[in-house]
Amino acid sequence: MNKYVVLYFAWMLTGAIACKTAQTESKANYYEEEGQMALTQKKDSRKSGQLSSVSSPVVYVYKTKKDYSHQVPVIMDQSRSRILSYPHPKDLSIGGKLCLPTPLEQGYWLDNKGINPQVAFLKYTYEEYSQFPQAPSMEMLMENILDKNPLTEIHACGRRMDYVNLVEELNQKIEQGTLSSLPTLQLERQSE
Repeated sequence: MNKYVVLYFAWMLTGAIACKTAQTESKANYYEEEGQMALTQKKDSRKSGQLSSVSSPVVYVYKTKKDYSHQVPVIMDQSRSRILSYPHPKDLSIGGKLCLPTPLEQGYWLDNKGINPQVAFLKYTYEEYSQFPQAPSMEMLMENILDKNPLTEIHACGRRMDYVNLVEELNQKIEQGTLSSLPTLQLERQSE
């Protein structure tokens, strides 16, 4: 009887190892295929001139009360009393070109810097701020806020990698009136 129990456990162990090996190979093949797909998508997006990666950033399209396209954005807390995030002067350009927002149809802007509904704009322009050797102190940043509630509208429009020609496709959505069918982010109004 003991001999049969040992054989039974040996048989179960062999089966478990075989299943695990098959599963591991299957997962390895899956991840290899997924990796190849991601690389192909990345290559395709480079060919189309679109910047993307596997974890592609969200596309934000927005409107402001005034033209703040050259003003440096910062992210504030919900009460608009503290700055939570601000750029280093070197973060405002890529390859020597400033990351200004891209103008779209009907007064919309395409974000290229990383804003959200809690954005505020500084009095500093991209051109001025990018020349600083380091970011101003928090006190200086707070003193130089131009508008704490600049947005009138902001929409999350998917991921950058979802587009072949980002600007053209967003302009089509705007012209066709389908931008309003995309998620509109809630703007919290605080006193200035």
